[in-house]
Amino acid sequence: MGKVRDEVAASRPSKPTKGKPGKAPRGLFVQFLLNLTRTDLFKPMQGRYSRLYTALGLGLIVLAGAWRVYEASMESTPFWRVTLPAAFFLVLGWVVFRLVQFPPFAEFLIATEAEMNKVSWTNKDDLVRATTVVLTTVALMALYLFVVDWLWTFILWRLGVLQFGGGGGFGSTA
Repeated sequence: MGKVRDEVAASRPSKPTKGKPGKAPRGLFVQFLLNLTRTDLFKPMQGRYSRLYTALGLGLIVLAGAWRVYEASMESTPFWRVTLPAAFFLVLGWVVFRLVQFPPFAEFLIATEAEMNKVSWTNKDDLVRATTVVLTTVALMALYLFVVDWLWTFILWRLGVLQFGGGGGFGSTA
């Protein structure tokens, strides 16, 4: 048997608490509001394409919203009919631009682009071949199910289980 030491084990420093799981840090919204007043770019050469396409997608949504504001303001004066959608587009366009420059969101887009670059994409010939196989299989299955359905309908009609008559819908006895 070994000796038992009477020493006290060194305590390990505890990890700092991160708050409740699934909750955003308390000042994240305040950080985003402060981000709206900045004009600098966050890591401009990283995640360019994911940021660009995200901004374009959100920009199309903002453009659709501006068009809706324009349509809703048709009864107002010409000044407001043009000014309201333009202001709507400019303000939300700036929010979208700053959103893709907001550090936590930009880091997510940078990581997303990095992961997408690791994906092994198929070449065009393999894609055409696989698509042809899938479409042919779907067409053959549809044809098979149509024939089976027609056959069972015919058999049940001949046996008198299904009765079609009158001007009603399919299977109606009206």
